[in-house]
Amino acid sequence: MMPASRIVRYDPALCAAPVFQPVWRGDRPKLNLKFTFSGVVWRWRGPEQLGIGEQTLLLVLLELAAEQFEENGSADDASRHIESSLYDLTESRRPRIARLTVSFYELCRRLGCSTGGSAMIQRRAELQRLCEVTVWARQPGGVEFQSRLLAWEVGDDQGVTVVLNWRLADILFGGQFSPVCLSERLSLRSECARALHCALSLRIRPGKTMAFHLDKLSTYIWADAGNGPRRGRIEHVGTESPNAVAKRRRRKQMLSALSEITALATWSVKTTVNGAVQFTRHPLVKGDALSTSRRTSPSAVRAMPTSGALEADRVAPLAAGIWRMFSS
Repeated sequence: MMPASRIVRYDPALCAAPVFQPVWRGDRPKLNLKFTFSGVVWRWRGPEQLGIGEQTLLLVLLELAAEQFEENGSADDASRHIESSLYDLTESRRPRIARLTVSFYELCRRLGCSTGGSAMIQRRAELQRLCEVTVWARQPGGVEFQSRLLAWEVGDDQGVTVVLNWRLADILFGGQFSPVCLSERLSLRSECARALHCALSLRIRPGKTMAFHLDKLSTYIWADAGNGPRRGRIEHVGTESPNAVAKRRRRKQMLSALSEITALATWSVKTTVNGAVQFTRHPLVKGDALSTSRRTSPSAVRAMPTSGALEADRVAPLAAGIWRMFSS
């Protein structure tokens, strides 16, 4: 049974760039996004831009992974070909990864959507997009590391086994995380509101308050918010430029998203005297506390600290699944 709170531990590096963005129906642009987090230069590449649906699905996968880690918590050795599906390395010791088997029915159920055939086909397509993403990480010393975000090991029309990469698995082993409330996210209707909710959850720790200007918030949702549209539907209104039209449209979407987040009981939103929007995220109640693995001491699990770069002015069948961890 799903926990009522549904707090998911999410990768804090994803606060640095809008890897997941609202997308138009039809052909998507390629994913090619570069950003820096904690001194590491990250580059995400894929054949298609990741949308808000893919982000929600990833959050559900992380929710399932944490539950199964808590329930089973047993580690065993894996064949090297499973690791090679994520990493092309020859080192004797590779990063820890995790294997997760789940049904498309269960994914649909946790997403609160239809469990019919078309919905499961959509989940499959979203998962495939996630598995097609390659993540590059360049360390300050020049060492570069590459992996898949997820690896599709084997699947059919009913379910799939995927391997989570080291960055996602590290959170389960006590790595840094940002708490995102999945139940709150699913109560929001628009893609823009869901994207904004996640962006704020990555930046504002429970019990804290931060303020942002509207144009700054837009850059957390659209990678090209400061430079005009990359691609998509362009309206022409009088003599307005396409960039002006896009900015006006996005501002309207942002205002609607703010209205949705204001309606959440766990967030308070108000306008400051200088025109910024101030958000207060209420503390997590005891039932929402993030549980840790039996193998991880509570002190080892670290909530994402507030960074100086993020200051206020800038900033069913197979339900149980199969869980294995590999550290060979």
